[in-house]
Amino acid sequence: MKKSIILCLLILPFISLAQRFNGGMTAGGLVSQIDGDTWQGYHKFGFLAGGLVSLKVSPHSTFQLEMEYIQKGMRQNGDTVTNTGNTYLTRLHYLEIPLLYQYTFAKRMQAEIGPVADVLLGTYDEVNSMEVPYLTVPYRKLTLSGILGISCFLSDHLKAGFRLNYSLLSIRDGHVAGERKIFFEYGQYNNVLSLSLSWYFKPRD
Repeated sequence: MKKSIILCLLILPFISLAQRFNGGMTAGGLVSQIDGDTWQGYHKFGFLAGGLVSLKVSPHSTFQLEMEYIQKGMRQNGDTVTNTGNTYLTRLHYLEIPLLYQYTFAKRMQAEIGPVADVLLGTYDEVNSMEVPYLTVPYRKLTLSGILGISCFLSDHLKAGFRLNYSLLSIRDGHVAGERKIFFEYGQYNNVLSLSLSWYFKPRD
């Protein structure tokens, strides 16, 4: 009898904690550019999709861990009026793992911030519609980004969100022409704006 009571006392906190976890799925679209490559403009379109797990630790505070596939990169078109100039395209495929702190306010709104681990899955570079199979300065296989966002629950299960996703470290493993220093080092940096929808399996509290 005593062993059963002790076992229950040990298990109950974990059961209570598990009930505060919520899983879900997320998907959306984005525009991106690479800062430090001498061109400007969010001309590259892409998408993201993945899963998430959230843990509510107070009425206003939630931690959320995500794992998703995301497309980043840049696109620079020539002059469409004079039909001159070179065109450039870079596609960067990442497995992205954000760990976010989310603060709920005004009942349905959330502000979020946190670090992101970016694992490079593949790259594609193109000049004037022809693939460039080599790089003088390769991309890093693992780098770090940060997310700053705002979102709104449209229902107890569905949330719409807007995010700025920006590299904290250079995405290149070396120096390149046109590079700049943004935070900690000189280099090139992913700059992404995204809109997404997230579906939570359990209704929000």
